[in-house]
Amino acid sequence: MGVEVIDERSVQLRVALLVARETPLDAFFEQVSREAAQLLGIDATGVMRYIDDGRAVVVGVYRAGGSRMLPVNAELDFDRTESALGRARAARAPARVSSYDRARGELPAVMRSMGMSVSTATPILIDGEPWGALVGTAPEEDALPAGHEAKLVGLAELVAQAIVNDRRRAELAASRTRLLEAGDETRRRLERLLHEGAHQHVVALALKLRVGLGRTDPASAEAEVLRDALADAMEASAELSELARGLHPAVLSERGLAAALQAVAARSRVPVNLRALPGRRHSAVIETTAYLMVCEALANAQRHARANECWLHADDRGGALIVEVRDDGVGGAVVRAGGGLESVSDRAAALGGSFVLESRPGGTAVRIEIPTGM
Repeated sequence: MGVEVIDERSVQLRVALLVARETPLDAFFEQVSREAAQLLGIDATGVMRYIDDGRAVVVGVYRAGGSRMLPVNAELDFDRTESALGRARAARAPARVSSYDRARGELPAVMRSMGMSVSTATPILIDGEPWGALVGTAPEEDALPAGHEAKLVGLAELVAQAIVNDRRRAELAASRTRLLEAGDETRRRLERLLHEGAHQHVVALALKLRVGLGRTDPASAEAEVLRDALADAMEASAELSELARGLHPAVLSERGLAAALQAVAARSRVPVNLRALPGRRHSAVIETTAYLMVCEALANAQRHARANECWLHADDRGGALIVEVRDDGVGGAVVRAGGGLESVSDRAAALGGSFVLESRPGGTAVRIEIPTGM
């Protein structure tokens, strides 16, 4: 018994809304399969992606009324000329077959084992090339009359648009990540130049001043000048070290985020309670984003919040890196244009993550969550 047939415009409107809402493709394909079943009035439909001209994989499926259907991620061969999938791919137009008696390959065998004799395929075309197809199967001709496959053309066009949109979002995200990585590499290069160049020169100067001071009468005017110069050199050395760490600390590259966060917590003028640290390495751009977020949050706690204590939590959870810094200060922190918190927020967004700032009298919390792909 088939599902209730509904209006084609209603189906397309609902699917168009899914496209507009940027529904993740796995959930989108599942819903499209359901809508296709309702549109055709049958119990078994799906979305299949072509792997090549003789093989396809199921990416979405709907089954009702006890009907059998291949699961998502199932791959199978299809006959290029005697299957609806093969004909739709070749003709770039809706196709159907009413019998699999003469067809070869895995698909005909599966269809026969499920008691299906009629199959339709409406191609999903991207830039004129077949990406995949909306498929429907039924045990007999009366359940899926000739011409029904054409009803799915509008639906297939919406599926194609959803796939193109997803690709463009992925390309945009990859482009933004590359920009972050390029900026981070520049920071690392500047850190090396400072550490190996200017900082080393200042250290060498300080050593020479110490030698000169040791050879000079401590009570002389020259000794006083040398002491002042040595103090200036030591201050410059400390400032260069701090600047280099702010650009990109060597410990972050060499030992990872956990070690870098321990180091920044140890240097903080406000006591920091370490509640959790990540147990594994992440990509450089993710670790740098997390590190910069912690540095910015601790700097705000020290300079503006008049905080007495901070709490740092950085943990891997559910395929994401979650980092949070809280303080017990006066609150009032905001994201300002061009400020450090805005930079952190932008970096998190570029990596597909989220940024949350909560600040009120009694404390401020800064939190980022970045997908790690696991």
